[in-house]
Amino acid sequence: MEEEKVYLSVVRQDIVKYDMLVKSLVQEIREHTGSQEELDDLGSLVRSRITQLREQIEELKRLAQRSKDELMTSSRKDKNEVNGGGVTQRERMNREMLLKNSTQLSDDLLTVTRLIRDNTEKSRKTVDRMVEGSQTISTTQEELKTMGSEIGQARKILNKYGRRENTDKLLIFLGLVFFLASCLVVLRNRFIF
Repeated sequence: MEEEKVYLSVVRQDIVKYDMLVKSLVQEIREHTGSQEELDDLGSLVRSRITQLREQIEELKRLAQRSKDELMTSSRKDKNEVNGGGVTQRERMNREMLLKNSTQLSDDLLTVTRLIRDNTEKSRKTVDRMVEGSQTISTTQEELKTMGSEIGQARKILNKYGRRENTDKLLIFLGLVFFLASCLVVLRNRFIF
């Protein structure tokens, strides 16, 4: 009986430990700013811890069933002894202890089940947010690539217009020089002859 209590206590502690680990990992996922590979590793670790948590809950259910079976067996035995004689104080205390342990196990099982359901829901929401964030990042990345190519084309066009502007300035300068030279030739021919 004492060994069962110790084992039950260890199972409860393991359930609390795995629950805390899952919550901690989910918080890490929420605050994660690293690569997708690191995020996948964290997700895999969460799934592993949830599996371990479920195993401990199954063990707690099994222990609750054993306590329930013992309680039922003890109850039938007590009825037989009451009919045949008397129930000793120790047997009555054992029955009450089994009843108390069974009730405590049931309460613990309900609490753990609720915690797992809540954590699973939080994990699902976190994964949904991560998927949405990943899609947003992909969309933004595509838009940035498109904008980058458009900026490159705009730069080429500006460079082309810059070269044309320089060519136009050179042509205007040469035209002006030619005009002035022509004027000088005309003036020289008029005044010299």
